[in-house]
Amino acid sequence: RVEPIQQGLWLRLLDFKHPELQRKRPPSHGGGSLARRDRSVTKQHARAVRQRFDVPLPQELWERLFQVVSPGVLCNLRAACRAWRGCLDDPTADALWEMAYQHEWCFGTGRDWGTFTGSWRSRFLARWWAYERWGTRLPTVCTLMGKRAHSGTVTCVALGDCGVYSSEGTALSASDDGSLFQWRFTSGSHSLASSPHTVAQQHHRQCQGGDVRCPQRAKQFHGHAGPVWCLWCDPDRDLLLSGGYDATVKLWSLSGERCEATLRGHDGWVRSLEVMQDGRSAVSGGSDGLIKIWSLDSHQCLHSAGPPNNEARHSTHCLAAMEHQNVLLSGHSCLHHLLRWDLTTMQCQRSFVGHSADVYAVHAQGPASLLVSGSKDRTIRVWDARTPDGRCASTLRAHTGAVLDLKLRGNRVVSASMDKTVRMWDIRQPHAPLATFEGHSAEVHCVDFRDRLVLSGSRDTSLKVWTVV
Repeated sequence: RVEPIQQGLWLRLLDFKHPELQRKRPPSHGGGSLARRDRSVTKQHARAVRQRFDVPLPQELWERLFQVVSPGVLCNLRAACRAWRGCLDDPTADALWEMAYQHEWCFGTGRDWGTFTGSWRSRFLARWWAYERWGTRLPTVCTLMGKRAHSGTVTCVALGDCGVYSSEGTALSASDDGSLFQWRFTSGSHSLASSPHTVAQQHHRQCQGGDVRCPQRAKQFHGHAGPVWCLWCDPDRDLLLSGGYDATVKLWSLSGERCEATLRGHDGWVRSLEVMQDGRSAVSGGSDGLIKIWSLDSHQCLHSAGPPNNEARHSTHCLAAMEHQNVLLSGHSCLHHLLRWDLTTMQCQRSFVGHSADVYAVHAQGPASLLVSGSKDRTIRVWDARTPDGRCASTLRAHTGAVLDLKLRGNRVVSASMDKTVRMWDIRQPHAPLATFEGHSAEVHCVDFRDRLVLSGSRDTSLKVWTVV
C-alpha cells in the first residue's frame, strides 16, 4: 500500500533554508471567533511542522527514493511553490540533480552527457522535458521507404549522435537486400513537430524526393553477398561493423564509405555483433552456434567458443556484454535461458532462467547491473546481474507476438515485436507500457531510441521515425 508523503517530510527532504510554503489564506467569514480559532490552529500546526522537520534528511534517502520514484518528481516540486523552486535551483542542491540524472540515465555514454556544459540541474532539465512527454503526447511519424530506401526487410537499425539534447545527427539501417544506409537528421526534419496543433503533431510524413522535413539518406555501403543481419557503429571512431548471410564481419570507414577489412571464420551467417568499450575488440555470434572474439587492430580471431553443448542447432540469436562484470551474455535457439560467459576464460554457465521459449534479444547498457531480454514467449524480462544465477526483477507483458528486438537506456525500454507494434516501457512501472506505436504493416524486426526519437524497421521494408518534442 502506497502512503501519501506528508508535507513535513517534503520539508525535510528539500528545505535547507526553512522556506515558507506559499499558501493561499483561507477566506474570512466576518472575523468570527470560529474563523480566528481555525487560523490559530493552522499557525500552530505549521510552527510544529517546522520545528519537527527543520533538519534536512541525508542524500542517501534521495538515492533510495529514486529507486522507486521517478527523479522527475524534482520538476514537479519546482512547480509547487516559489520557495521550493528557489531551494532546488540553489547551487548547493546541484548534487541532488546529479543523483537524479545518474538514476534516470546512468550517465549514458560519454557522447550523451559529456558534450553538455553547465550545472547538473540544467543537464537534467534539458533532457527531461522531452523525455517525459512519451505516452502523454502523440508523436510525429516519418516513414522512409521507396526508391531512396531499402527494398527488403529492414533487419537492424542504430541511432548515432542524435536524439538526446537535439534531434540532429545520424542513424544507420541495414536490410536483407544487402545494403547499409546512413541517414542524416536535421532541425528541418522535425519542423512540424513544434506546432501546437494536434493534427500537426500526428502528421504522417513520407520521404519523397528532397523533402527537407524527412531524414535524408547521406551515405550507402554495399559489399555483403546477401542479407545484412546486424550492425554496430561509432561515429567518433569513424567505424561501422556489419555481419551478414555471407558468414563475414565487415569493417567500414564511415567517412570514406568503403570496406576496410573482412573478418572470416564463421560457418554460417553472422546474426549478432557486440563491440567492447575500448573499441579494440568485437564479439560476433553466428548461426553455427559459435561465439568469436576479434581484434579490430590485427583483424584476427582471438578466441572462439561454443556451440553450447557442442550442438550446432543452438545458433546464436543475440549478444550483450557487461564488461564491468567481465561477462558476455548470449541467447541461442532451442534454449529457453541466457548463457553467461566469462570474457577471460570463455567458460559458459547456465544463467538467467525464466523464459518459456527461445530468447531472441538481450541488451545491457553502461555500468548498470540491469539487463533486459525478449523472447518468443511474448514477454520481456528485467534481470539483476548482481545475483549469481540472475534474478528476474520484473516481467513486462503486453505484446501479442514474439519480441524480436529491444533496447535498454536508463530506466526506459523500447521493444519491437511480431505483433507489428513498438512499445516503450518504464522498468519501474512494469504493469503497462508508457506508449504503443502502431503503423507498420508487418512484424517489426529492429528498434533503437534516444530521448526524443524512436527508430524502427520492419518486414514491410519501411523505416519509421517517431518523434516527440
